[in-house]
Parts: sequence; C-alpha cells; structure tokens
Amino acid sequence: MRALFSVVLAAISVAWGQAASTLRLTVVDIHEFVVPGARVEARPLGGGTPTSGLTGPDGTVELALDGSMEVFVRADGFEPLSRRLETPESPPLILRLQPAVLRTTVNVTVRDDAAPLATVESALEIDRTAARTVLDGVDRVVPGAFVTRRGAMGYGIATNGTGGLSIRGVGGSPNTGILVVVDGRPDFQGLMGHPLPDFYSLSDAGTVTIIEGPASVLYGSNAMGGVVEIKPWVPAEGMSTRLTTSLGSFYTGQHRLSHGAAFRRGYYSLNAGVSHTSGDRPGSAFRDQDGTVTAGYDLSRVWRGSLEGRYGHFHVEDPGPISAPLSSSYADVGRGGFSVNLNNTTARAWGYIRAYSSYGRHFITDGFRSTDRTTGLRVDESIALARTLTLEAGSDIVDYGGAARNVKTRLDYGFHELTSAAGFARLQWSAASRLRLFAGGRYESNSLFGGTGAPEAGAVWTPRERVTLSVEAGKGYRNPTIRELYLFPAPNPSLKPEHMWNYQASVRVRPADSFTATVTGFYAELSNLIVTTGRYPSLTLLNTGAALNRGIEIAGRWRASRHVALQSGYAYLRSTNLAPYVPSNKLTYGADIHAGRVFVYFGGMVVGERWADPQHSGKLAGYFLGELKLTVPVGERWRVFALVDNLFDRKYSVVPGYPMPGINATGGLSLSF
Repeated sequence: MRALFSVVLAAISVAWGQAASTLRLTVVDIHEFVVPGARVEARPLGGGTPTSGLTGPDGTVELALDGSMEVFVRADGFEPLSRRLETPESPPLILRLQPAVLRTTVNVTVRDDAAPLATVESALEIDRTAARTVLDGVDRVVPGAFVTRRGAMGYGIATNGTGGLSIRGVGGSPNTGILVVVDGRPDFQGLMGHPLPDFYSLSDAGTVTIIEGPASVLYGSNAMGGVVEIKPWVPAEGMSTRLTTSLGSFYTGQHRLSHGAAFRRGYYSLNAGVSHTSGDRPGSAFRDQDGTVTAGYDLSRVWRGSLEGRYGHFHVEDPGPISAPLSSSYADVGRGGFSVNLNNTTARAWGYIRAYSSYGRHFITDGFRSTDRTTGLRVDESIALARTLTLEAGSDIVDYGGAARNVKTRLDYGFHELTSAAGFARLQWSAASRLRLFAGGRYESNSLFGGTGAPEAGAVWTPRERVTLSVEAGKGYRNPTIRELYLFPAPNPSLKPEHMWNYQASVRVRPADSFTATVTGFYAELSNLIVTTGRYPSLTLLNTGAALNRGIEIAGRWRASRHVALQSGYAYLRSTNLAPYVPSNKLTYGADIHAGRVFVYFGGMVVGERWADPQHSGKLAGYFLGELKLTVPVGERWRVFALVDNLFDRKYSVVPGYPMPGINATGGLSLSF
C-alpha cells in the first residue's frame, strides 16, 4: 500500500538488568499509541540467523540478538519500516514511523543487501531477476502489469517505440493512461504526455510502488489506470558505496555506481550508470548514461529540506520489423529534472511543499525535433483531527508544453502549453478496532478543458486476526495530450478528458508467518476514450471509445523453509475492447534458494495470446519464459553473479515483427563498502 503518512514509530530500549543479547522493542504509531501484533524482524549485519517476533498487547517484543542489525517492522494498516541500527548505548533510541493508505498496491524492493531469504515480504526484489530497467522489473514481478519490448535492451520512441506499460489492460498507445512518478514528481514528455521508459534505469532506484487502479485523487491526469512511483535510494546510516558491473551476450552491459552517507541531521547520495548493447539484430544498438544526486538536511526538529535531481541521455536504434527492416534509424534523447522539497513532521501533522521541473530534447531520424518541459508546485499536508480521524489535503499547479518541428517536411508545429490547478482531500476514519473507512476527492481546472472531478471511497475490515477484506470504488481520468490537440495524426482541439470508474474487492490472508495470499477482483468502466477514426488521409480523433474491463488477480508468497522462498501471481483480464499486445492471462513465478554459499533465483512468466493490431484481425502467440541467476558472496564485500535469460530458448515476439532474443547470458560482480 502507498503511504499517506511518514513511517512507523518504534521505541527501542534494552531492559534494565537484561543480558546484552536480549533486545526489547516497542512499536508505536504517530500518536505514540502502541501497535500490538506487529511483526518485527532483526537481521545481523555481520551474518547469522535472523530473529523475529510479534509485539504483544503493550506493543513490545523481545529478540535474542545484539550488535549491529537491520530491523524490519510490519503491521497491517501501516507502512513497512526498514532501519539499520547499532545496539544503543543509552536507551531508548527513538525512530519515527506511521499508517498506510488503503489501496491495492505492490511494493517492490530494487535491491537488498541482506540475505535473500530473510523475510517473505522482501521476496519481490528487482535485482534478483534478469531485469535491466525499472519497467522491465515491474513486468517480471507484477502479474497485472505488462510492458512491451522489442529486443535485448532499448525500448525506443516514435513509430516503433515500445515500453508501453499497461495495468489491468489500461495504458494506451502511446502510454498516457499510467503515470510514472520519479523522485516525487510526475514524469512525462510535455508534448506527447507519455513516460520515457529508457529513462528509468536501476542506477538510483531504491523502491518502486505500483498502484493498480485509478489514483487520480492524489495524482490527477494520466493516473487513470494506475501509478508507478520510483523512489530514489537513500542511505540508512553511515557511509556506503556500491559498484556493480556486468557484461554478456550481444555485448550487453550495465555498470552502476552508488555512493551515499547519512549523518545525524542529513544525508546525501550520488549515483551514476551506463548501459549498452550491440543488439540482437543489426541496427538495434543502445547506449545510455544517467546520473542523479540527492541530499537532505534537518533544518529543525520539525522541518527538513531536500533536493533531488537527475539527468540522462540515451541513443536507441530501430532495426524495423523483419518484414520491412530499417537502415540507420535512431533516436537521441536527453532528459533531466529536479525537485526541491520542504518536509514537516510534528505529532499531529506531517506533509511537504514540493517545487519541481523536468525537461527534454528529442532528436529522431525521421526529421522530428522537439523540446519540452513540465514545471509544478505541490502542497500536501496530513492532520490528525482525532485519535481515529486523519485528514489529508493539498493542491498542485502544473504547467507543461514545448515546441516541435519536422526538419525534413519543413512542418513547424509551433509552441504549445497547458496549465492545470487542482485541490484534493481524503479522510481516513478508524470506525472500530477492526474497521477503517476512507473517502476523498479531487477537483482540477485546466486552461483548455475546464473542470474535472474524481471521487473515491473504500473500507478495510479485519474480521479476524490474519484475515483482511477491502472494497473500494474510484474514478480516474486522463486529459488529452498536446499531441492529440495540436500535432498529429489528426489534431482536434475540442477533445475532452477520458474517464474510468473502477470497483474492486480484495481478500488477504496470512494463515502463518511464512505465508501470505491475496485475491483481488475488479470491474472497470472506461468511457470518452480518444480514438482515431476514418482512413488515411481523412483521419479524425474523437471521444468515441469505450471499454469494460473485468478480471481477477491472485498473488502468494511462501517461505517454505529457512533456505527456500517462493512467490507467484496470476492475472486474468476480460475486456470488451482489449488493447493490442495486452494479454488476457499472465502468470509470474519465482523461487529463492539458499544452497550453501550460493544464492539461486529461478523465475519467469507465462504470457497468453494477444491481439496483434487495433482491428483484432490477428493474434500474437503466447510464450513461457524462464530465467536463472546465481549469486556467490566472496568475502564480506564482493559478490559474483551470473544469469541466464530466456532459459528455455523460446522463440517469441512481444510486438509484431520484432523477434525477441533467444537464450542469452550475463556475468558480473558487485562490490559494497
């Protein structure tokens, strides 16, 4: 679940007279009330067996452990806490944390330096898979999400670009129905309205949160079908550096360097990455360089200031479909962005003020040239009105646009920009000890479309320990992009926003500490969809499209033993107007095995048939993929790894005309200090 509040509060103290190996922890919420039934796990940093336990009625738990450790706290209704600690010399040591938003989400860790089998929850980790980008990792671990690809590396843009992300069948082409949030700011090409998938490398990513279903109340336009939020890596304590390098088939390599430090009142991190491939087909090379910087400082006990910025440049070649190959077709893209944040935290209120901006330059060999930018200001504040009632309210202003032209056809599209301003609010009420309710809404005024509203409401009920039921209904929307309004293929300035109503119910059970399962059913009505009508050259964009999406998602995670952890998920989608390339069936699976000094990951996915075109005149065959990764620690600082992708050497295509590479391998090492 996505957090509304900052993190949980844990008071950690060593009871008087106890042995040094007994650690006493007390878990409390933002209002200093104890949290019973929270699962607390401690992992020794120097190696050894993790210990865990549940907090009692007084919110405390005792663990037989001492020395440096990584402490994890998880409780239903609260955001997970992960914190590195040294055994306190003068107890108690105070750490602050808080409750989570009621929403269907998937939380994914990008990298975890601890033992892979430490917890069931940590099983979803991108670095354990063969993923090369954030979206590639989302595709491999989230059954309800699907990402199009066309080769070994490099999604590309323009006509044959891939990297289209859909969640429960919603996404669009280009991908404007799912919002990507980077470092707290909405990230999209200001003219086209879609994210840039090659920009989301793994160099600086710390965690990724996927919201399934509309999230327009908090995020506005483009969050109609869901959100992928990429949060940067922030060092926990002390100074740390990590270098990872790999090289494999098709001269495919990734090299990442992360360095950061956390002090008593501040932190900083520096990250850089280089990715490259010669490609599995002639003319499919890819190169990418990116760098990020983050820094934060506690201005007082209430206020913290922080800065996050990044820049990346990629060159991607397009070999064209095998039936009509292209020569010397490529795109050069440079993009950057930054955000300046002022956060506040008190006992009864917490939130932030964020100013941000992003910009880009696109150069494509078909003659298209563009520059774009997005600038915004967001205020978000949560207030505990009472012990059981919390209000979140805020507003944001976004101005976006740019200029484009085609130097070959001498067509100048001119400069265009749009501005929107919105206010939003959400109430969360703990109506009873086992029942929580929420309701919220957003109203946005756009300089062209006028006003748009989006409400939502839901409830979470815990009828018994380890069983949670939830229901929710909400509306999402997507504003027409500047491309659809003024550029091509058939601009129409009279277009109106698309809408989606989503209804869903979930059941989550945890019959044992080692096993968690979730079943979710959803029903979504999409209306006012923008579609291209007519035949070339007489094309027109109109709000005449509609679809009805229904489906079910099942996910399970099981730590079978201290040395084996398993996870799997299945998504079924039925639609009256299923988009091209989107599967109606998808299964993901994975297994982590600790075999002596070797950590083994075996996983993959099974993808069903998909429509090959918007007219539904042909189909793409389904496929079954497997991957294998071996990681061997060499001392305390070094790790050597090898992975094999498309382990069963399947022949398949994600999009027509672009066969995916067969079995391929990569080897590498990582150094942490």
